[in-house]
Amino acid sequence: MLRGAWRIFMQMRRMQRFMADPEGEMRRQAAKARAAAGGAAKPKPARRGKKIPRDVGEYVSYTEIEVTEEERRASSDRSQTSFKKEEQVTDIKWVDIE
Repeated sequence: MLRGAWRIFMQMRRMQRFMADPEGEMRRQAAKARAAAGGAAKPKPARRGKKIPRDVGEYVSYTEIEVTEEERRASSDRSQTSFKKEEQVTDIKWVDIE
């Protein structure tokens, strides 16, 4: 009788932990299963290589220059920035379902 009560108590406790943190409980159960199977050591994640190989692209050297406030004002006075407004293209028409 005590064994049955203990199993019910443990099942309720496991369910409460699962409801509180499902992902963590699943990790705990998987770790427990690995330990029971003899694989107690956590597997190392596979090492990822570079996404872009070194032989792709080229190195660009650059030199920073200092621009004074006067030069900045002079260059902004010379070039007037203009913007062209374009209409928005839509390809979907929304229909409300009632």
